[in-house]
Amino acid sequence: MLDTLLRHLPMVRLRAGAAIPAVLGVALATSACAGDITMPGGGGDSAELAAAKAAFTRDVQPIMDGYCLSCHAAQVNIDFLKNLPDMRSTMLAWEGLVNLEAPTTSSLLTKGAHSGPALTPDQSALILDWIDLEAAATGVEPAEAVETDRLTPTPGVNSIDLTALGLTGSTLTFLYEPLATGMYLSDITITGGPGGVHVVNPLFVIWSEGQPAPDPINRFGNIDLVVLEGATSYIGGGTAVFVDVVPGSDISVHFRVAEFADGTEPGGGDGGVVGGGCNNVPAFTSSARAALAQSCGNCHGAGGMTDAINATDMTKIADLTAEGQAAACAQVKTRINELDPINSGLLLAPDPASGTGHPFKFPSAGEFQAFRDQILAWVNQE
Repeated sequence: MLDTLLRHLPMVRLRAGAAIPAVLGVALATSACAGDITMPGGGGDSAELAAAKAAFTRDVQPIMDGYCLSCHAAQVNIDFLKNLPDMRSTMLAWEGLVNLEAPTTSSLLTKGAHSGPALTPDQSALILDWIDLEAAATGVEPAEAVETDRLTPTPGVNSIDLTALGLTGSTLTFLYEPLATGMYLSDITITGGPGGVHVVNPLFVIWSEGQPAPDPINRFGNIDLVVLEGATSYIGGGTAVFVDVVPGSDISVHFRVAEFADGTEPGGGDGGVVGGGCNNVPAFTSSARAALAQSCGNCHGAGGMTDAINATDMTKIADLTAEGQAAACAQVKTRINELDPINSGLLLAPDPASGTGHPFKFPSAGEFQAFRDQILAWVNQE
């Protein structure tokens, strides 16, 4: 029975140590003859609510106090840590901050590095455990999600078979390069097997010492991708850099939706990503276009190399019409990590100090810095 319940909880609830208290709490409450089971001295709180409150006080509030309080207690529009009536209540009521139906998508977890520090994997795990308990306490039924088997990556091409998810013959493939303090994934693609595949929000999970650490910025959170049978499509920009993790750690991928291509209305209609596009095309043209055309156009532009164009399509970089620049900007933007621009695939690839295997590297740090400054000038306006 416990195994069955655990399999139907979201990915982060598969940690038995975190899930068992919530599951047992539900079992106790539903087995009572009349009324809720309450904890001694809990003031009438159910067992689940008492566990959630205790986890917040013990594990979450110290993180908030130590790393977030100075900005988020009083600054207007981001003051989700104010005591009205208490910190926990304010956080739960703040729109999008805590998502009980899909805990891993909570903006509290996916904000990443901003003017404040990103959460560490250990801090993320504690907060996820608390959100799980809050979901159990409120009776929210988490959206059912699916996750691949764990894979121990090896340098070069790695492939995750999606057959275990019911998608026979479909695969997720990537190139893996270990970094000194992290992991670099490139050419991340999905190939559709019989019936194709439709996926929403691929969330990479790095397993550190046996504990899952979901991508702290949920970089593919906006992905809604349809891949037809026999076709191959990149996931977003096709790259992901995970820092401060042990190289060679196991990887799994969690999806909010993973089904056959005809299971729901296709998101992009042509195997593409829903949405996208640039908010500030003129800034792209004035700040980034020339640098990209000069340094990247020979391979990624019109008349370039097929593999390079498939990775990042800059075939419209020289088209100065409004439509051409909008198309070029939208393609380049897929290689930008908006939450951590410096670690964008577009910048890591040609950086002579990044350690990645991209065939082109700037000959000097100064030349790369000039290129990066021009790209970031557009990204900051975007």
